[in-house]
Amino acid sequence: MHPTAPENTLAAVERALRQGADGVEVDVRVTADGVPVCHHDASLERTAGDRRAVAMTAYAELPWIGSHRIPRLSEVVDLVAGRGRLVVELKPPSWPALEAPESVSAVADVLRRNRLDHVSVSSFDRLRLRAFRCHGLSCPTALLGRPAVPLLGILRQAVQDGHPEVHPHLSSVLARPDVVKTARAHGLRVTSWTVNRADDLAALRNLGLHAVITDDPAAARQVIEPLLARVG
Repeated sequence: MHPTAPENTLAAVERALRQGADGVEVDVRVTADGVPVCHHDASLERTAGDRRAVAMTAYAELPWIGSHRIPRLSEVVDLVAGRGRLVVELKPPSWPALEAPESVSAVADVLRRNRLDHVSVSSFDRLRLRAFRCHGLSCPTALLGRPAVPLLGILRQAVQDGHPEVHPHLSSVLARPDVVKTARAHGLRVTSWTVNRADDLAALRNLGLHAVITDDPAAARQVIEPLLARVG
């Protein structure tokens, strides 16, 4: 974690935007009292030294991460609005029995109260995405792919489920770069994660990906912007 801007905090979002990111991706879980918050792990142990699960803890009882609160999703939506895109990743519960079945509805309710022209919703969990789409919101959905999962398989599942975006792992794209053209031919936008190396950024830019997810927006811009200027 960054020492002054831990992952998924408002400070991290602000830092990414100030570094020139076109948007940010946050991980979303729902607390015991139904509040969607931004936190990657199911447990609070790695980030805050607390062994409780997010899904079993009320929002008011969540520990701080150093000097930073775990933010509500609504706070992040407000912070990013008008400044770039926001990708909301619906994290699958590690312990499904502990999470309320209304958790996806809670996320949809937060997004429904905001403009959605800058928001995409992603997940590795096809059932979770399907449940979200049942709420009829206008924001696009994206199927996430785990490392080494064949890119063509991700595309097929996305088409079957009606998602306009796919977010494969970098390894899947590099293994079958030709499939990116297939995705574009079917109108699918491809965003790869997590792309940090300069060589990989250049390679994916040349493939015509819609976007990349990176840990270092400033460094990524140093690689990509000269390529864009050369194309222009």
